Amino acid sequence: MKKKNPEMVVGIFVVLGILFFAWMTVKIEKIQIKDRGILFSTSFESATGLDRASPVRVAGIHVGNVESLTLEEGRAKVAYSIPKNIALYRDAKAFIRSEGFLGEKYIEILPGTPGQPKLEPNTAIAQGAPPVDIEQFLTQIGALREDIQEVTRPLGEVIRSVDIRAG
Repeated sequence: MKKKNPEMVVGIFVVLGILFFAWMTVKIEKIQIKDRGILFSTSFESATGLDRASPVRVAGIHVGNVESLTLEEGRAKVAYSIPKNIALYRDAKAFIRSEGFLGEKYIEILPGTPGQPKLEPNTAIAQGAPPVDIEQFLTQIGALREDIQEVTRPLGEVIRSVDIRAG
């Protein structure tokens, strides 16, 4: 009986290892491939705070993620997929919402009225109310503060003049 050459044994194990890893890669890849559902998009005035993989929710339930963000004609076009089993209707609306005051941004979809026709794949969903811009909000509060100071300044002068006369 001949002795097996150690190089040959190592070579067989290497080849078997490569075949095993190739097989596992194919198996894992099949597991990770999911049906992404139906692709929809919405054109927003601003998509500040959104990025790829931002959540998409219908009735508050996480159903998908943002697939892409592009700039088209000065507006942010956001593409996302919704599972096939979720019905969206012609009067559906999409909103950019925030978790709390400064939290994560996500897309909230109002599915629309069941009596309306269903949306076809690759359809644009109308934007609901534009998202609240925090910087614009803070600027308006600053302007409001200045207006209040301007209105209360004469009142302060009247109170001071009354105190001077009383004293």
